[in-house]
Amino acid sequence: MNLELKNGAIFIADAHENDERKDFLAFLHALNDGQIKTPQLILMGDIFNMLVWQIHRTHEFAAPYVNLLENLASKGVEVLYIEGNHDFNVGQFFTKVKVFSLQNQPLILQSADKLVFRWAKFGANGAKFIGKATEFTGILQVALSHGDIFLPPFLAFALKSLRNPLLLKVLNFIDKLAFGKISAQILKNQKKKDLFYQIANFNTLATQRYAKYRANNALIIEGHYHQNAIINTKECKYINLPTFAYERSFFVVEW
Repeated sequence: MNLELKNGAIFIADAHENDERKDFLAFLHALNDGQIKTPQLILMGDIFNMLVWQIHRTHEFAAPYVNLLENLASKGVEVLYIEGNHDFNVGQFFTKVKVFSLQNQPLILQSADKLVFRWAKFGANGAKFIGKATEFTGILQVALSHGDIFLPPFLAFALKSLRNPLLLKVLNFIDKLAFGKISAQILKNQKKKDLFYQIANFNTLATQRYAKYRANNALIIEGHYHQNAIINTKECKYINLPTFAYERSFFVVEW
């Protein structure tokens, strides 16, 4: 699939929506109502605290989001959904949204050779830009992943196993026998997760991750770590997106 990064694209990562946090739902309504406009919406994973096709009790909460995303896509907005470690096997929810699983990451987008990224926040009066813009030059490709690739072998195996549809169907059956108590407990535990932590020496980690992509001067964009970090040097061109749960934060790219 040959895809291009579009002028005015919006990047959103790690919204971690749950029954107590529905900021991204409000954002989708603003997009559908035309309050915010974009030709391309790129979801970088972990949009939900939990959404899995085989786990039926996750479906009801996600239904309005799925409907709004499909409606956006039907209006001509290209919606790219890069699966995370909290939302996976989600392709069957959609017919118009383009979904990219872990094994199809990084997703490579062709781009202009100069990109300007602007940090924005969504509020009651729509979206507004915050802080200084960051310009990347000499970029012809952008590589996107949620950020849970290039993991230690055991952890990578565990996460891959967890995505196995047969295993998930068994877990869903057990959850039904328990009247949903297992999935309810998982979701309850996820609400306690700290989304706003800072990783010490993150620039070192980002530089190491950039090398693993073998990017050849491409720009790497990830979520997962929630750091809102930008590295723009000759040796490393990297963005780690903020969690949308932090002040409804997201990035817009222009040229």
